[in-house]
Amino acid sequence: MIKVSLLVNPLAGKGKALSVAKELQIFLNQLNAETDLLVPESRSEVNEVISNSLNSGIDRLITVGGDGLINQTVNVLAETDTTLGIIPVGTGNDFARSLGLDSGGLFEQAQKALSSAVKVDLIKCGSNFVATSAICGFPAAVNMRANELRFPKGSSSYTVATLMELPVMSPSTYKIKLDGNNFETKAAAVIVANTAYFGGGMKICPAANPSDGLLDVCIIGDVGKFDLLRSFLKVRTGDHVDHPKVSIFEALEIEITGTGIIRGDGEKLGDLPIKIAVKKGALNVAGGDCRPPGRG
Repeated sequence: MIKVSLLVNPLAGKGKALSVAKELQIFLNQLNAETDLLVPESRSEVNEVISNSLNSGIDRLITVGGDGLINQTVNVLAETDTTLGIIPVGTGNDFARSLGLDSGGLFEQAQKALSSAVKVDLIKCGSNFVATSAICGFPAAVNMRANELRFPKGSSSYTVATLMELPVMSPSTYKIKLDGNNFETKAAAVIVANTAYFGGGMKICPAANPSDGLLDVCIIGDVGKFDLLRSFLKVRTGDHVDHPKVSIFEALEIEITGTGIIRGDGEKLGDLPIKIAVKKGALNVAGGDCRPPGRG
């Protein structure tokens, strides 16, 4: 019998995550898994709860929540042998979406969470690990605004936050180093991506493969407000990459110098400047499919 801990963010899924976890326990028991329910009382307790669970000798940890909970979890599980299972019930669920773990009913998701693991890369952003993307400029402001909104929830919050932030958007000047290639650019956004999706299902880097040992870098250049909005309307399908002021690069190491904050997996990581690197195969994810979703 496999020994599993379920780590739950009780606020995720509009407060439904705990009931989802209890139903999930039933399915996991049917699949011959011994489960232990972990419900931290606060965000500050998550790391300790995970560490205690790992010390108890579990075979894998399954998160029931969103990208924020995954971010905290990978910062404990990174470069360990413990496998992560994912039950997506958060606002964005971009990491699960990028790995094909957001489809099917709860029983099918339970099966995936107990299936064989794949090796997935992570972003090392300063001292933090990031699963999906690290963002600067306009999308960082949108992400922060979306997190502050009480209504609407889900992916719609990113649309509303985009419209709220657009009037005050102003491109910034960044010095960027990609594997030794230095350049300066004026940009509305700089996104360093491990996976295709960010912002609740926007396909910011359509070709990103979280197992290829490379990071994708999307730079949205010196565009006006209308042009930026038009580009972001195309991000859902990945067609923004055809815009003449959108550039996509690949790199192992990135340095970004400028002003402003940097966010990762929906969480604030700190302020610029920042050094970023890929950590190949740093995380084991149950049932993950690392093939890029492509465009369309």
